[in-house]
Parts: sequence; C-alpha cells; structure tokens
Amino acid sequence: MRVALVGTGLIGGSIGMALKAETDAVVVAFDRDPAAAARAVERGAADEVAVSAADAAMDADFIFIATPVGAIADSVQALAGSVKPGAVVTDVGSTKNRVVLEAEKVLRDGSDFIGGHPMAGTEQEGIDAATATLFQGAWWILTPTETSSPEAYQRLHNLLTTLRARIMALSPIEHDQLMAVISHVPQLTATTLMNMAAKRGEDHAGLLALAAGGFRDVTRVAASNPEIWLDVCRENGEAIAAALRDFANELLRLHDLILEGNEEPLRAALLQAREARRSLPGKEVLEAPFEVVMPVPDRPGVLAQVTTSIGNLGVNIEDLQITHSSEGGRGVLHLTIAGRGPAEKVAAALTHQGFDVRTVEL
Repeated sequence: MRVALVGTGLIGGSIGMALKAETDAVVVAFDRDPAAAARAVERGAADEVAVSAADAAMDADFIFIATPVGAIADSVQALAGSVKPGAVVTDVGSTKNRVVLEAEKVLRDGSDFIGGHPMAGTEQEGIDAATATLFQGAWWILTPTETSSPEAYQRLHNLLTTLRARIMALSPIEHDQLMAVISHVPQLTATTLMNMAAKRGEDHAGLLALAAGGFRDVTRVAASNPEIWLDVCRENGEAIAAALRDFANELLRLHDLILEGNEEPLRAALLQAREARRSLPGKEVLEAPFEVVMPVPDRPGVLAQVTTSIGNLGVNIEDLQITHSSEGGRGVLHLTIAGRGPAEKVAAALTHQGFDVRTVEL
C-alpha cells in the first residue's frame, strides 16, 4: 500500500506516524516547507519526500490532504491529474461543504474524494508535535455523498479503524453546522474571553496572574494558530454566524435573568447545563459486538444514506463490509456495532427508512 501525505504538520505528521506504526504502508510526503517534509522523514512519519503534491499522489492508493482548510481545494486541483483510478483522496479539514463540492468537480473518473475530519489535535503545531497515538479512540468524521463509491468508503473506513479511530459519517452540510456549535464558536468564545481579560489586565496588572483552572481550561484553545481560524471562519462563515447568534441570545437571556434577580429560571439553566455536561460521553468501553445485516440496492447514494443516518445517532461503525450479489443490482451490507443497545437503535432507524434489517450477536 502506498499513501501520499500532502501537508506534514501536527495532523499530517500524526497520520504518517500512525500508518507506519499500524500498517505496512509506504508513505510519501510533500509539504510547501521542504524542511517540514524532511523532518517528517526524520521522525518516522514518511519514507520519502516528494517534490510536489502531484508527485506525491502518483501511484498512491490513499491520499491525505492535511493542509490548512483554505488550501485544500487548491491541493486537490494540483494533484488531480496524478491520481490513479481506484485511489481514494481525503482531507482532514474542519469545514467540509465547499471543499467536498470543489474536490468532486476536479477529480478524474474512477477515483473518489471522501471528506474527512479527525476530531483530534492540540493547540500545538507542527511535525514535532505529531504522535502515532493521536487518533486512538478519537472520532474521525467522514462525509460521503451520493457520488461516493461504496468500495472507496469501505476501504477508507477500514484503514482509519486500523489507526484505531472511531468513525462517524455525516453529510458535509450537517458536519459544518455541528462543528460551528461544538468547535468553531467555542474557539471564538475563548478568543473573546482572553481578549476581554487582557484588556482588563491593562488596568489591573494582577488579573491574569489570578486566572485559575476554570479560566485556563475555557481559554486554552485561544492559543491556537490564528491563520487556521481565519480559514475556518471564511469557509464556514454562514453556519458560524448562525451559531453565534444563538449563543448571543442565550447570553442575553442569562443577562436579563441576572439583572431581574430571577433565580428560578437561572437555577434551571445552570442545572440543565450541569446535567448535559455530566452526560457527555466518556472514554469508550467496548461492548459485545453485534452485526446489523441488510440488503441494499446498487444505486448511487445508498451507502451515504445509511452511514450518515447512523452518524446522526452518534453511533460508531466498528467494521463495514459489502457483499455484492452475483446477479447484480443489489448487495448485502454488514455493519459491526458495539453493544446491543446501539445495534438495536441502528436497526430501528434503518427499518424506519424502509430497509429490511436483521441483527445478529457475534
């Protein structure tokens, strides 16, 4: 297996290191900064350095584009002519809709672009912060569309689970709307709080020295690279603006409750937030595996329909296999789900959509 890495920062470098640790892949790296690509080889994230993105993509079975969000579409354009038939191209950007639309336009027939977003990383940057264990237990969102081939999705899914990531499928639009709430607005909130404290600190020199654990936890992501977030705001501005409006309205509601001295609604808001925070999923505990089996028609978009439906339930697909019928026109989809409860939830949702589903304990 040959894998191309376009971009060798924290995420790209960690992908390379995880591939080298878990597979027999030959990894070829390209970075606009030649020193970063050379350092990727030194750190064991790549076997060799390419002179261009197109050169890296030549003969690759998988191509990971790990550039800043604003450069992903241009990177796909640059390497599109070198992508061999059957290759799978993916990315790691935190916005998806425009990237997926642009990438699908330029890739040659016979190859697939499936958007990706590993929910892993730190405020640290660069190849020297990369680690082979970054994705272990982390969610890796995939955004298949109606044009994504089931075989390409299955191959990418299998590779990422080899890196010990947990896979969730969402549509590109759903991804961007959700990320605005759980990632992009928190970043801007941290930015606002940090700037507010810094301004107050001009008058009270001891203010930032008094910042304790809570403030530091909330504002940690404010230390992230500003250029990354400029790209994100440019790419996902509409969804971010909508989420910011909702957030501002909630803050103004609390503002009014405090000024009015209206304790009961304020207490209810605090209790609701506490319960929601306590219910956040913790460390994954694998339960007994169940297989959800269902015949599926051989038509464009059916796999995207199934996987994104499961993603909306917040359920991980541990494994995925497609058995094609010799008569053609249909196949059988085998999904491995950890736990009876999640498997039954998946079966019920897909049955509601008209699929003939059965569940088997493995």
